[in-house]
Amino acid sequence: MSKPQLDWTSVSDDPNNSSAKRVVREQMARIRQVHSDCDLVGYATRRMQGRRVLDIGVVSHAMHYVDKPGWRHAEVRRAASYCLGVDILEAAVNELNARGFNVRCVDATSEADLGERFDVVFIGDVLEHVNNPVGLLAFAGRHLAPGGRVLVSTPNPFSRKFFRRFQREGVVVVNLDHVAWISPTMALELGRRAGLNLDAYHLAKPLRPWKLAAKRVLWRFQPVEYGYSDYLYEYALADRK
Repeated sequence: MSKPQLDWTSVSDDPNNSSAKRVVREQMARIRQVHSDCDLVGYATRRMQGRRVLDIGVVSHAMHYVDKPGWRHAEVRRAASYCLGVDILEAAVNELNARGFNVRCVDATSEADLGERFDVVFIGDVLEHVNNPVGLLAFAGRHLAPGGRVLVSTPNPFSRKFFRRFQREGVVVVNLDHVAWISPTMALELGRRAGLNLDAYHLAKPLRPWKLAAKRVLWRFQPVEYGYSDYLYEYALADRK
């Protein structure tokens, strides 16, 4: 389990309290990690190497994505020593099983228990789609082995990618199945409600040494997150003792 983190409600019962916001802002700066030797999926699969992995939302919307290079579940499966995938799309799950994949049709926002525990639970671009994100994180936490981690990727709404689209289009139309943007402070609060600690959030993009040096200068004047289109949140079970 993860060490208990400072709960903003221990500072104030007012979510707009300036002292509580300052504490959370400082915490976000401490747990942010930037990786310049890989992309986000590369970092996530590195964490899965030789481990038992539960991959939630394997279909990636529709079956035609499965046959494309870079289908994420295939990369997860290659990295893991054992991999179980889950998805709510029954027809797609049946087809994947017919192709030899180990996949179950399960609502990952439910109170179901798969009867297995995992070193890594991966939720790849699912959190922003579901009606019950707290339920999804609770489901993930329920399936962690001791010392396990939940890794959650989701788009970064504050990135240059979306800001430029907003400037160009006026109204930003993203995936029409999205119901939320999950910023780091929102990820922190969702974890708190699900019994998980947000231990870190990761930004990853391959950068040559000279470019990384230039970025470090730029980051003095521009938020680090502006140049990264996705977040990877890392959760652990909260120690409630």
